[in-house]
Parts: sequence; structure tokens; C-alpha cells
Amino acid sequence: MNEIHPDIVAKMSQINDWRANRQSSYNRWDFQLDKLFDDIDNGLFGESAKSGSWYQHIKTIKDNNPKPTQEQLDTYNSELNDLIIASGSI
Repeated sequence: MNEIHPDIVAKMSQINDWRANRQSSYNRWDFQLDKLFDDIDNGLFGESAKSGSWYQHIKTIKDNNPKPTQEQLDTYNSELNDLIIASGSI
């Protein structure tokens, strides 16, 4: 079996790391639901909900791990395709 070229692995990480970093930072569902319950119990609805602990927790994660734009994803995928072809993997 052929090993995957390191450049291909690196490019795939570049494409997918934002998602993995978000998922590992969100914490468990019960943690999130507890924060959400506390915010609702404190009367945080509408715009004021944006000051709540749940919203701030999720927003920080999303801000620290931004989703690539479609243009960036297209570029990454094109570069990945070029690496695969150059490595002779297909």
C-alpha cells in the first residue's frame, strides 16, 4: 500500500482543521445546554442573548476558528488536486 504524500496530508489538514478545532472546543452537549439554560433563566432573549455565556462561548470558538470562504476552499481543493496528480496517487 502506498503512503500518502506528506504535502497531501498537510493540505487536507489545512482544508479541515477549522472544523476539528471547533468541534474539540465546543465541549459536551450537557455543558452547552447548562449554559443555555442559565442564559434563558436569566432572561436573555433576542439581542441581549448575545451577552450570555453560551453565545459568548460559541462565538469565541467560531471567531478563533473561522470557516474558510468558498473562494479559499476552492483554492485549497485545487491545490490538493494538483498535489495528488503530482504525487502520482491517481
